[in-house]
Amino acid sequence: MKDLGPLCLVIAVVLTMACGNGEDSPVSTTPDQGPFDDAPRTGNIVFSPGDIRSTTQWGTDDYELNAAAVRGDTFAVSVSYSGGCRAHRFTLVAAEAFMESDPVKLDIAIAHDADGDPCEAYPTEDYHFILDPIKARYKASYGSGPGTIVLGLDRASDGSLVYTFD
Repeated sequence: MKDLGPLCLVIAVVLTMACGNGEDSPVSTTPDQGPFDDAPRTGNIVFSPGDIRSTTQWGTDDYELNAAAVRGDTFAVSVSYSGGCRAHRFTLVAAEAFMESDPVKLDIAIAHDADGDPCEAYPTEDYHFILDPIKARYKASYGSGPGTIVLGLDRASDGSLVYTFD
């Protein structure tokens, strides 16, 4: 009987390559590097009228917020979720209007669209949202700055983060 080792190796390589292509490939191919790693994904920011928590347009799938921070003009989050077979999208949904206070407040929420992912892995990923659209909206309403906005994140343990800019 011939040695089937080389044939099995070729089959394994072909199957591995086939699984790594297409829409159903894993979301993350790099190991977790902890909260706020050097290669986060960039998410979109949208403004929504009304209650941002009831907006379903950008996704309503569950996730766990592990950490959130404002660093310069970037809002960084670490999230975990069930899935791993399809691309997931996280969107930062911001209210259209600031709440008048000193400093002003802006409610924000993170929407998650899992694209019907049936897998049960539990990946953790970092996302960055560039806050320039929020800064531009502030400057259009209150002048060129400097400015401070209290971001009321619906899932944050203390509920708010401070965004300060020039």
